[in-house]
Amino acid sequence: MNVKTLAECPEKLNECLLLIEESFNYDQSHSFKEDFALLIDKENFQNCYFLLEEDLVAATLFTLPRTLLYKDEKLPVLFLGGISVRDEKRGGGLFRTLLETILLLNPNYGLYFLWSDLAQLYEKFNFYEFGMMKEIDQSDSKNNEEELKPFSSDHTPQLIKSYMSLKDNFLVPERDEHHWHILLQNKSINILEDSAQNIYLVNKGMDLQGICHEHHPLNAPLVPGYKNWRLIENPNQEESNTLLYMGFLRLGNLEPLNKLIEKTSQGRLSIVEQDQGLIRVNFDGEVYELGERDFIQGLWGPGKVEEWQGLIPEIMIPGFDSI
Repeated sequence: MNVKTLAECPEKLNECLLLIEESFNYDQSHSFKEDFALLIDKENFQNCYFLLEEDLVAATLFTLPRTLLYKDEKLPVLFLGGISVRDEKRGGGLFRTLLETILLLNPNYGLYFLWSDLAQLYEKFNFYEFGMMKEIDQSDSKNNEEELKPFSSDHTPQLIKSYMSLKDNFLVPERDEHHWHILLQNKSINILEDSAQNIYLVNKGMDLQGICHEHHPLNAPLVPGYKNWRLIENPNQEESNTLLYMGFLRLGNLEPLNKLIEKTSQGRLSIVEQDQGLIRVNFDGEVYELGERDFIQGLWGPGKVEEWQGLIPEIMIPGFDSI
């Protein structure tokens, strides 16, 4: 059994994609390669891992290195996606083999992210649900065809400027020129704007069909005809809307993470050490011990540590960037 990458074996791309699409029950009208173009980009082939058994792809686990920005701070993170195992190989530990190999080969990332609805499965591998957002259903509201229209490429600088301003308040994925090129050319995402030049990113293949998963500016009105994903302004206020997790998070290299935490909290909070699944932190001169789940959710929710609120920026991963 060999761990390979698409950079080593590009001829295995279609076999990998077929296995992934079968695992996610893709229909012929959608394409995983298009829906997750950042992940399947040729420039990322060296990060797309799979297991070979007798020259057949037995399992896949693709990764995507990203950088989260907050003001002048940078945090290296690794996104995980394209997770699949052949039906006849399930239960044989192939995912664990791939994951452990990837963690050994990629030890310098502060956090590891993935997106799934299989909470119990991924908790076994120390991935915990984090963050909260609300889904406001406007799908029964009629679109005003005069108000919503396809995005004008003339407004691209406005879109990029609005997105870049998010890092003043949130930890957001850095988008370089190549990221923007892929986004603006992506066929599974629709970019719309209204007469006030509010910009909305809606749909994303099978993954986010009928959902507005990004909007600019942050105070843009809800877009009718879609389910709108929005941040929760007041986490202590009871919400009548559907609440969703931002994703799953696993701790990685604590050095860059601690640097960010110390800087943004102005020294009030820091990581002392990690020991057998426990995280010891120093908060205002006192040392506390938390499990990894409690530490992650204490920082980013749900169930934030009340005394830490406002010390660490919220993580915001838009739908285009999630894999």
